[in-house]
Amino acid sequence: MKSCCKSVFLLWLAMGTWAQAASPALRVGRAKVDITPPLNMPFHVPQRPPFPVVPAEGVHDPLQAKAVVFESGGVRAAVVTCDVTSIPTEYIVTAREYIGKTCETPPENVMITATHTHTGPNIRPRNFQTATPEQKKIAADYLREFPVMIGKSVKAAEAAMVSARAQGAMAFVHGVAFNRRFLMKDGMVQSNPGKGDDKQLVNVVRAAGPTDPAMPIVYLDTPEGAPLATLANFALHLDTTGGFKYSADFPHVIAATLARVKGSEMLAQWTYGAAGNINHYFLLDPLKPHRTKGYDEAARIGSLIAAEIVRSYAKLRPLAGAPLKVSRENVDLVLLEATAPELAARHSHAATFQDGDTVYRLKDGRYTFSAEVMVITLGDEIAFVGVPGELFVELGLTIKNGSPYEYTMINSLANGSIGYIPNRKALSEGTYGASPGTTRCSPGAGEALVESAIRQLIAHRAIRQNLN
Repeated sequence: MKSCCKSVFLLWLAMGTWAQAASPALRVGRAKVDITPPLNMPFHVPQRPPFPVVPAEGVHDPLQAKAVVFESGGVRAAVVTCDVTSIPTEYIVTAREYIGKTCETPPENVMITATHTHTGPNIRPRNFQTATPEQKKIAADYLREFPVMIGKSVKAAEAAMVSARAQGAMAFVHGVAFNRRFLMKDGMVQSNPGKGDDKQLVNVVRAAGPTDPAMPIVYLDTPEGAPLATLANFALHLDTTGGFKYSADFPHVIAATLARVKGSEMLAQWTYGAAGNINHYFLLDPLKPHRTKGYDEAARIGSLIAAEIVRSYAKLRPLAGAPLKVSRENVDLVLLEATAPELAARHSHAATFQDGDTVYRLKDGRYTFSAEVMVITLGDEIAFVGVPGELFVELGLTIKNGSPYEYTMINSLANGSIGYIPNRKALSEGTYGASPGTTRCSPGAGEALVESAIRQLIAHRAIRQNLN
């Protein structure tokens, strides 16, 4: 069954803007805006029945929206990261509308992503059934302001635009990220087996998939050498601290460490890679399973990642800051057949309905939904790929292998939230993230998004063919 329907490929830059004069100047602006909610705002907890509403117990470290705006050859684009678990499409639409009214960056050229921290606010009103009237009001006020704060981060970054240089390095982080799907002795695949009973781990044969240790680094500074921003992208699930205090998780530790190295004026922007099936639990040694969570664990992981970024500063090399290109494609996907009946029944089998994250439309007897794949490229070596869900690592590796850009950053949970995006193999195996109730995606949906990303990346890059 095909899971990809007709798609629309939108190149927002006219071809004339692609053929820029030699090496137009690069300008960069960066800014951060505090998006920490009030304490009585419903806290993010497992979003499943009975959807308990739990208020935050405090603030361990602030939640932020971090924006980096690029300008080259008369073209502007931006990448914004938000310290929330994921961002429903309605907030992306509202944020872009605000950006369109208040900013110079075209709203369609802004990639808005979630870092996927699990210690943030619950931003889905459908989960507020047990909230008090006061909590509902606090939530409504916050959610009305949330997309505005995203827009304000772009506006503030624009106000800080300066001439800039781009440099890059490829770092590798080992020992902190592990595939959480395992092949068991009975031939089944399980996600994080033996939770609560580590003795069961003797039944693990091996991990059922790979990891991606590569961490592309893009460093931006002024021509005089003043630090502006460090952009890092890594495939690791962001659910490390636990507890009920607001926290950006280990990216906060990374940012704090880099600030001590490069100064507090430098923005550290971490983006969530293709980590739908990757977390920090090390379970391959059944005698010493590593399932630790907490602030100390976040500090350990953040410090190890930050150390690799700091090491990468010594091997940075200059990268071209032009041309700047932007495109996006809306890909129609088919809702997983086993998931569709129950979901449709909850919405009276309407021809069109929304579940709070995604709009579904009945087409040729099957429910479909749209996913935006966005690509921003800078020069011939830097690429940002935005996909609106938790992409499995196999799919992210396929994009990287098919990309003509050396520093390809896979930004999961960008411009929407369609949940887990597994590959075909994982869907045939099942278990968490690739089973009815934990994914919307039919077999081939993830591959369709990968194909869109690679097609756009190739279209951006002018490749000279060797005809000999």
